[in-house]
Amino acid sequence: MTSMTARREGRAMMDIAERDFDREVLNCELPVFACFTAKWCHSCYPTCLFADELVKEYEGSVKFVRMDTEKSPEIAERYHVIAVPTILLFQNSQPVNRLLGFQELRSLKALLNGVTVDNGNEP
Repeated sequence: MTSMTARREGRAMMDIAERDFDREVLNCELPVFACFTAKWCHSCYPTCLFADELVKEYEGSVKFVRMDTEKSPEIAERYHVIAVPTILLFQNSQPVNRLLGFQELRSLKALLNGVTVDNGNEP
């Protein structure tokens, strides 16, 4: 299965570039789970796998995107991403929560449940 196919079926985060950030994150009506990674980051891979597991569960309640900090340095700098992985949760165009480093499934769910329950959008 290609990543494009996985995305269409709602099973993987969407990889976005710097030029897509405003449209895909800041202009999104849903809360956005933005995972900032780097190709060389060993702890990014398992964190992203856990996040990919949540895409279908939170479909319609949260949008999931992934950005490579080396390909999008201006966005990383704008949001003070100094370590990877960094997960920023955006709501109403603003970052409302941040997680640094490797994250387990439980901590990702806690982050997402905080924003979806507050909005009455429990998955």
